[in-house]
Amino acid sequence: MTKPAQAFSLVATTLLVLAAVAVLLIPMRIPFNFYDEGLAVFNAARVMGGEVPYRDFWAIYPPGQFYTLAGLFKVFGTSLLVSRVYDTLVRLTIALAIWLIARKTTARPLAYLAFAVAVLLLASAGFYAYAVFPALALGLLSIVSLLAYTGTGRRSWLFVSGLLVGLSMFIRWDIGAYAGVSIAAALLLFRLLRVEPGSTLAARALAAVGEIAILTAAALAVVVVSYGAVGVASGFGNLWEQVIAVPTSLQHEVRWLPYPDVWPPPEDTESLAFWDWLHFYTPLLIYATAVIVYAAFIVTKRAAFDTRFAGRVAVTVLGVLLFAQALSRYDYIHVIPTSIPASLVAITLLSPDVVAFINRFVRPAYIILIVAFVLLYIVSPVRLLQKTWRDFPPSACYSHIERASCVPLNPDQAQAVNYLRTHAQEGESIFVGNQRHDLVFVSDVGFYFLSAHPSASRYSELFPGVATTLPVQQTIIQELGSKKVKWVVLVNIWLSQEPNASAESSGIVELDQFIRSNYRNVAEFGAYQIWEAASTSGSG
Repeated sequence: MTKPAQAFSLVATTLLVLAAVAVLLIPMRIPFNFYDEGLAVFNAARVMGGEVPYRDFWAIYPPGQFYTLAGLFKVFGTSLLVSRVYDTLVRLTIALAIWLIARKTTARPLAYLAFAVAVLLLASAGFYAYAVFPALALGLLSIVSLLAYTGTGRRSWLFVSGLLVGLSMFIRWDIGAYAGVSIAAALLLFRLLRVEPGSTLAARALAAVGEIAILTAAALAVVVVSYGAVGVASGFGNLWEQVIAVPTSLQHEVRWLPYPDVWPPPEDTESLAFWDWLHFYTPLLIYATAVIVYAAFIVTKRAAFDTRFAGRVAVTVLGVLLFAQALSRYDYIHVIPTSIPASLVAITLLSPDVVAFINRFVRPAYIILIVAFVLLYIVSPVRLLQKTWRDFPPSACYSHIERASCVPLNPDQAQAVNYLRTHAQEGESIFVGNQRHDLVFVSDVGFYFLSAHPSASRYSELFPGVATTLPVQQTIIQELGSKKVKWVVLVNIWLSQEPNASAESSGIVELDQFIRSNYRNVAEFGAYQIWEAASTSGSG
């Protein structure tokens, strides 16, 4: 490439990245998600205050995101702006990783398309402080390192790939494991199918085992050191129960949602049911097509088992495994992780070598795939971003509570926060609960963060099947009494209507009875009630 061409390419790439940043900033002012986003930022604040996850507070997610956000809060200040800027940079990293993989697996113009589609999907996802995204970013970068290894043969890249898998597992062990399996599958096929002069199948299998061993050793080194340090501090029993046992058992029981019917809904294409159906089944169509095409490549020996092939296999396997997110709880945010690699796989299927290979029997499926791809990964996110821009323009300021950083808050929540900030002592512990604790769906963990008041209980997050049990409610009661907690905030949060155990009452009302017997309702702001300890509410 000549110097003018290089300069033009650099300028074009820079402009594309800046445009991507602009698109990713569009949702910066979407309303605060007091549960999912709230538990991430508040748990990070607890870590910053010296508390240890699983020992000092209950949490079902791995610790990596908490420690990362805590470090950022320590350096840049504790606010939603810091966490959302970090999240935006993580999403940009995912898009860049997709672009780097696409450059190795398809034509350059298609690589730019893959980058643009990834940006649109990530910008339309909505959720902030979602731990899946940094874990996915590290997983995709581990595939980038894999392709550097298959292209150069330098084993240091394989070691780096393993380290990235380990870091991904520290943030979300399931996502990191998916990345590790996808890389191992790509390495295995890369070695077994890459026939070189004088090589035997046994020798190639042994080489693959050695490569996978390096990858695994590097990943395990990170996992053992990181989780080991947390386990020593928190107790390995606590770590196992909250990070492994609950997510693999109770999580499905209380969070599962039904899948769309196999056949398209009879409603028109503007209906939510139609788009739900499309979001769920399009990735499966893409992966099924890819598996058939790549298997045909192998059987007919049309594939060159090189870096390009390894990248295609790794991304396809990763995407298939990420579909477990949608199976555990099907909604838009949980289908986004698998949709990102699915979009890249779909674009890869449009590569000149693949298009030249397919015959007329496959072309109808390709037409369906292209139509679904355009609707789902371009039209749908653009429409969502247009709505976000219209409803919550990023230049506006919606809240003057310091930690909110202009992010829109529920008006009732904001008034309740301001009330406590003027009536409670600075740094005084409070408890934020629901108006019913026998039937819990989510809780306002974000209230602690916004009010800058620590939680009096290790159960700042009220999880169905946990906070609804007698031992946990008795623990909270004991904490409220032993710490002489003066202020309790009760929120009238909607009751679950979902077809899972979160909609079933446990019949345990001890915590409700204790609060109503020992506290008095002194202020009410819509769904938010402020209760003061009865022993102090009459004084002053």
